[in-house]
Amino acid sequence: MRARQALLALSLLLPASAAIAVDELDELLQGFDDPAPPATDSAAGNQDDGLSDLDESGFDDNSSQVSGTDSPVPAQTEKPPWYSFSGYTSFLGAYNYAQKNESIVAPGDQPMDFSGLSRARIKGGLTLDMKHGDNWRSKIEILAWYDAAWAINGREDYTRDVLDNYESFTDLKDVYIQGSLNKNLDLKFGRQVVIWGKSDSIRITDVISPLDNREPGMVDIEDLRLSEVMTRLDYYFSDWGLSAIVIHEPRLEIEPAFGGDYRPSDIFGAPIPYSRFPDRTDPQWNLDNTQYAMSLDGRFTGWDLSFYAANVFDNRFDVELVDGSPVRYYDKINMIGVAGNVVSGSWLFKAESALVNDINYRSTGRKNRLDALIGFDYTGIRDTVLSLELADRHIFDYEEKMLTLTLQEAAASNTFPDFVRRDSIQMAFRSSYSFDHDNATVSYLLSLSGGNGPGDSFDGGFQRLWIDYKYNDAVSLNAGVVDYIGGNSLIPFYNAIKNNDRVFAEARYSF
Repeated sequence: MRARQALLALSLLLPASAAIAVDELDELLQGFDDPAPPATDSAAGNQDDGLSDLDESGFDDNSSQVSGTDSPVPAQTEKPPWYSFSGYTSFLGAYNYAQKNESIVAPGDQPMDFSGLSRARIKGGLTLDMKHGDNWRSKIEILAWYDAAWAINGREDYTRDVLDNYESFTDLKDVYIQGSLNKNLDLKFGRQVVIWGKSDSIRITDVISPLDNREPGMVDIEDLRLSEVMTRLDYYFSDWGLSAIVIHEPRLEIEPAFGGDYRPSDIFGAPIPYSRFPDRTDPQWNLDNTQYAMSLDGRFTGWDLSFYAANVFDNRFDVELVDGSPVRYYDKINMIGVAGNVVSGSWLFKAESALVNDINYRSTGRKNRLDALIGFDYTGIRDTVLSLELADRHIFDYEEKMLTLTLQEAAASNTFPDFVRRDSIQMAFRSSYSFDHDNATVSYLLSLSGGNGPGDSFDGGFQRLWIDYKYNDAVSLNAGVVDYIGGNSLIPFYNAIKNNDRVFAEARYSF
């Protein structure tokens, strides 16, 4: 408790002084190195630019001029290789100092120990970039990790679901080819990530790429997005860009293991036996499960504006009976949205809004929801970035049981409660401070949730304080602490993970 109070007090003091203010995350820093960033850089900070990647270093032809005589000497041109390799390896460690040594379980289940060492992860990534002529390029990026913490703690003391989720992982993060069909039309095909919206901490219109939610609160959204196989066409005219996307791979979020420290057996209320939590059915690759999206982005001097429309899978599950057994499945939603940025001196103002249709709530049925966000970034303090974002999610035709239905009542229908409010409020505050010639950055993030409805309206949240340090071009370090804040409302989710507080550190070597 003292550590939490100290960390909360530190969060209030950090923004007050430029000498101790903490820095913002990587996405927020784009375009804000100077106190008054150019409008074009600021406005473009959160957009995926299609073929803009074609100008990356390593893909430009280099030529050299030899001189030193009175007579001109023909230029000596050395053609760069058509491919390049890069990658990294890292070691990540984490220690849970607040968790009890036995998890909460239903009668008959075996308790697991999530206290102490919770991560001893060796991770690596390898990227192959290739250039095919002047207008086409391709990329293959693979990452993999193995976490020795489970072997150190004793693998036999954990369920298969926990080991499958947290012991090892391999992913083809990017596998695509992109190029220009003509001067106005670009094509990008393969496994890729698409980023929508202007927010850095709260997802409103950013509904395309699913997230890796195995350890919520540990890292930022920019490091959580998962790629999908899709075909993307970008058409550019005047100050606008029109994108049409067909998503062939119906990939869902990676969820925490049931019974683990991020989805304990009492996440919905009373503890549920491991065997009673329904398995998930992932959608198959077929025409019915193909997803579609379209965006229109305009970029102007000092401001930009984006319109979005998508038919994609929701991250909320429903339950159905298959051969007499409950199974979790996922439905699609329809979303139309708008987002914009305006730059004024050291201020960047942002706003987003999205109307989400056909959300399948377990306790009632399908409802529509209006999500809205406002926020700002401030860079007027030297080497410091401050950011505040506020969001509200309003459910139309709301029914009280969407919040108050208990696990026991839901079990009678072989389902689970929703635990959602008519208006769910979320706040995210970031602060950052860079020093040592920008080689070191201290960052702080506070995320809180609540809303209206019966009982106390504070649901919970988390706060994270960390430092990133670049030792040299190849070696970087980061370390910090994350504190999960339990709520005092009817919604049990944050209370169930409030003892996951931990310190963490990573050392990375890039090549």
